[in-house]
Amino acid sequence: MADPRELILVRLGLVIAGVEDIRKVKRNELDQNESALPLAVILDGDETADDSDPVSRPPTAPRIMTMTPEIYVIVAEKAATVGTKVNLLRSRVINAIAADAEIIALTKDREGGRYEGAASGLSRGRSMMGEVGLSFSFRYVLRPGSI
Repeated sequence: MADPRELILVRLGLVIAGVEDIRKVKRNELDQNESALPLAVILDGDETADDSDPVSRPPTAPRIMTMTPEIYVIVAEKAATVGTKVNLLRSRVINAIAADAEIIALTKDREGGRYEGAASGLSRGRSMMGEVGLSFSFRYVLRPGSI
């Protein structure tokens, strides 16, 4: 059986690559080239186990895990439109992840990804660079010994 964490991360890349106006998706790669913008970067992020799982369970017992990858959408636009473009791509990414049947199927009880919020930033380059970091959490069942 494949690792659900890896399956979710791979699927996220495919889903975001299909979002209108996203030109490229990178995973765990922070280098940005203005000629490839707008782009999305997925960082694998952390995961934690559900604290309510009993300690006395055998080591191969299923565990409920919550993974929190980091998704960044980066654009280069004129100052007057950079915020609007960032917000547009933010909403498209949220909608694409929320509606993806494969991501939903990979999560515990078909919960899908839970949108947790965003943090934005702007900087100057040849044009205004806009970035939004999207926070999602995905719960899945880990079955040690079968991944």
